[in-house]
Amino acid sequence: MGSDTHKFRKRLLIGASIVFVLLVIFVYFRFSFVYSEGTRVGIIYKFSKKGTIFKTYEGEMVLPGIRNKSKDASMSSNTFNFSVTDEELAKTLMKSQGMEVELHYLYYNGALPWRGDRYEDGGQYIVDKLVRIKDENPNGYGL
Repeated sequence: MGSDTHKFRKRLLIGASIVFVLLVIFVYFRFSFVYSEGTRVGIIYKFSKKGTIFKTYEGEMVLPGIRNKSKDASMSSNTFNFSVTDEELAKTLMKSQGMEVELHYLYYNGALPWRGDRYEDGGQYIVDKLVRIKDENPNGYGL
């Protein structure tokens, strides 16, 4: 009888270990794995610090061109919504509103509330570097 209990505990421990490892792998790929990274060029037109519990820096950038967002063929501006976790970078971007800039971003599969407020298709764009300011006043109005 003691042997059966020992086998059951061993199987239970192995099963729990497998479930734990699978859970760790899932959490890593969902929230820490960088799915894509790259740069985007546009004009920052909105940047703010906001949040109820977690205060995060959020920005919106107008990208060149227009796109069709829905099936009804209405056109709208192409925007890039992003979050910033680095406070020094956030201060620099705050001063860069209205300027044409190139930003480096990381896209995570899953969103975390302390990483930012902006969620795109379940994931999150995090800007981690200002690559360059292309034009401080691209069209005379900064828009």
